[in-house]
Order: sequence, then structure tokens, then C-alpha cells
Amino acid sequence: MVTIFLTSQEHDGAAKKGRGIVEESPQERHRRRDEQIASDALALALKGLKPHPYLMPVFALAICAIYARTMPFHLLALWFGTFVLSLVPLALVLNRFFAREQETADTGRWITLATASYALTTLAWSTQSVLLWAPGDDFNHLLMVLFLAGYLSGQCPFTAPSKALTAALFAIDGTAFVLVPLRAGTFIYGAISFIAFFYTLYTLYLARQMHASANNALGLKFDRSELIVALSTAKQESDRARYSAESANRTKSQFLARMSHELRTPLNAILGFSEIVATAPAAREPKKNGEYAELVHKAGQHLLALINDILDLAKIEAGALQLREREIDIGRLIEEEFALMRPRADAAGIALRTEINEAAPLVLADERGIRQVVLNLASNALKFTPSGGTVTAFVDLSAGAALCFGVKDTGCGIAAEDQARVFDNFSQGAHDIAVPEKGTGLGLPIVKGLAEAHGGRVVLESEPGKGTCVTVYLPHERARPRTTARAA
Repeated sequence: MVTIFLTSQEHDGAAKKGRGIVEESPQERHRRRDEQIASDALALALKGLKPHPYLMPVFALAICAIYARTMPFHLLALWFGTFVLSLVPLALVLNRFFAREQETADTGRWITLATASYALTTLAWSTQSVLLWAPGDDFNHLLMVLFLAGYLSGQCPFTAPSKALTAALFAIDGTAFVLVPLRAGTFIYGAISFIAFFYTLYTLYLARQMHASANNALGLKFDRSELIVALSTAKQESDRARYSAESANRTKSQFLARMSHELRTPLNAILGFSEIVATAPAAREPKKNGEYAELVHKAGQHLLALINDILDLAKIEAGALQLREREIDIGRLIEEEFALMRPRADAAGIALRTEINEAAPLVLADERGIRQVVLNLASNALKFTPSGGTVTAFVDLSAGAALCFGVKDTGCGIAAEDQARVFDNFSQGAHDIAVPEKGTGLGLPIVKGLAEAHGGRVVLESEPGKGTCVTVYLPHERARPRTTARAA
């Protein structure tokens, strides 16, 4: 594993960007808080009014029975029918509001609909002051004042959480409650109107207090929910950081366990043979010195390859890999690499083949990276394919990508339980054949990193005893038209 050090601000920014977290300004949070409280306040008010369309007709019927002594039946029926019909829009709004999927969706629209339907109901209730007024009947007048006052005080606790509903209640029923006594035209009813005015103001004051209490409670609910979310997010981040630290520690241990041996072996060879060359007895044997120098050179090349793999993986993991892109012919590139590897394959008794689809387009890619992908895949295939086997590189068209290329072999294959971890750093699949060099387990992780750096993906298919096929898919946007035929 390669550790990258960042400043705290860079680390926090990168982490939040990686998790899709967007910093919220205080103004944005305040606006979202107000929207949520408005939605919750409307829901609280409408929850109190939910039985309204079903219970109020019973009260209206009882009122008609009381007025029946002084009012004709057709007026009572007209008022009762008007009031019951006015409850239908409110019932529809209530049902649809509580059936909505998103709590804060179109809050302003719902406030408008709820206020309009509730104002219609309140207006229909208040029409009794016109339809059921009996001139000169004090009993009728006092009952009307009583019913208007009862509606005002009875509805106020339910509508208090919502300013709009409370305004509709006081603007319609409160106004009727204050002005109706004045129709009698006597001093006593004027005094009643005066008392009704102050009673309405007092009730409005109580409604305001209840509204403030409801808003405070809803604000605390919002803050509590935000705190719970923040604590949950903090816990997830803590668990993620702990897991990352544990993973880093495991990877570090794997790195030290693997690389301590892999690095020491060529270093010991370099130091041992160079020490022999430097001694006086070796100076008398020039032929031996040449052999020792060749061994030192091979050990140095092996050490350089190890270090290059580690550095390449470090760049990939750090996101610092820079692609030098140009149009390349992957088929030709594969043939060039296989031409260089043919002596090694011949010495191992393995046949090398290529299957190149001539219709495959050119691709915009990093040539060195693609060569490294082909080299790593081919080296793995040769390493785990026994003598008499075949290693085949292919380039073909793909419906879901610009093209696909890869390497397949007739080697030992990889067990299903090992396939998920062969792309992990320093991991290797179990195999049944003996190989002189197992390697560091960085080949496939580097292949995967380079493919993803090009916007592509890697698919591994394998079955024990039947071989392995690793395919790299490159995205459509990397395809470039082939202007000339590819040379044979």
C-alpha cells in the first residue's frame, strides 16, 4: 500500500467530494428548516382538522334542530346543504395531503389548497348569520352569537399551528362573530359586539401563543432530526475511517511480508555477486566475472521491475496517474508484445496465438499503459500455463464498449472462491502447478487500475483445470475511426 499525506482541509474536502456530501450554507439550512417547519405545521393543523368533515355535519344538524322553532325548513335545509357541500373540498384536500409521498413536496401549494378549502367551510358555517337570522328574536340572536363564538374557540386550537388557516378562521368567523350582534340595532347587542371584539382579540392572542409553541416544538424536532443524522453520519465516517485504518494496516503488513522477501532476494544477489567480482581471486577469472556481471544485471532488472510495479500502483491508488493519450492500434501493439515474448514461450513449450478482429477501431489511450496491461496479462498466463498449453491474445468488437481485448490461456485456472480477491493488492489465486516465480500479486491490480483510469473495466472468467480469460473493455468515447487498413 502507498500512503498519501494530505492537509486536514484537503483530506476533508476529498472525503466529502468522494461521498457526494455538499457543504450547506447557513442561509440554505435556514431556508430548508423554515420549509420543513411550515410543512410540519400544516400537517399538524390538518391532522387536528381530519375529523372535521365527518363530525361537523352532526353539529350542523343539531343546530338546525335548535333553530327549527323559529326558522322555516327550507332555509334550514339550504344552510345545512351549503355547509355539508363546503366540506367536500376540505375532505379531498385532507385525504390527498396525508397520502402524498414526500413530506415537504410543494408545501406552498398545499398551504394554498388547505386554506382555500377551509375558508370555504368557515364561510359556509358563517352564512347562518344571513340565512338563519330572525329579526326581533332575541333567542335566535343569542344562539347565533353563541354558535359563532363556539366555532371560533373550538377551531382555534386546531388551526393555530398554521398561520394561513388561523387567518382564514378569524377573518371570516371572527368578523361575523363581532358584526352579527350589531344587526339587532340595540344598545345591549352593541355591548355584546364590543365584548365579542375583545373576546376575538383574546382568542387571537391565545392562537398566537399556541402557534409559537408549535413552531418551537417543530423547530426542536427538526434540530433533533438533524442531530441524529449528523451523529449517524459521524458514526459512519468513524466506522469508515476505522475500517480504512484497519485495511491500511493489513495492507502494510502484507506489503512488508511480501516485499521484504521480494526485494531482499535480488538485493542479496547483487551484493553477493558484486562482492565476488570485487575480490582478488575473481580478478584472475575474467570469464567468471562476465557471468557474475550478467547475474547482477538480471537481479537489478528484477529489482527495477518490482519497484516500477510498486510505483505504478502508488500512482493509481493516489489518482496521480497521468495518461499520455494518442490513437493506438491495440491489435498491432499485442502482436509486437507477443513477438518479444515468443522466445520465453518457446522455451516453456507454450504456443502463443493472436486473434485480432480487423474491424476493431483505433482507440485513444495511453500506449505505455495498454502495453503494461498486455504484458501483465500475458506474463500471468505464461506463468500459470503448463508446457504444451496455449496462450491467446485477442481484440474484438463489443456491443457495450468501443472494443474489448485481453488474454486467455489453457492453464490451471482460478477457483471461484479465489476470483473475487485476485484483483486485491498482493493477492494470488490458488494453483495446482509449480512455478519458479509466483510474483508479487500486483499484476492484476495494476491491470484493473489502468483499465479504470481509461474509463474501462476488467472481467475475469476462469474454471479450474480449463484456463483463464481476462477481458478489458474500453468505453465508446475512446473509439477512433480507422482511416487506413492495418498493416499485416
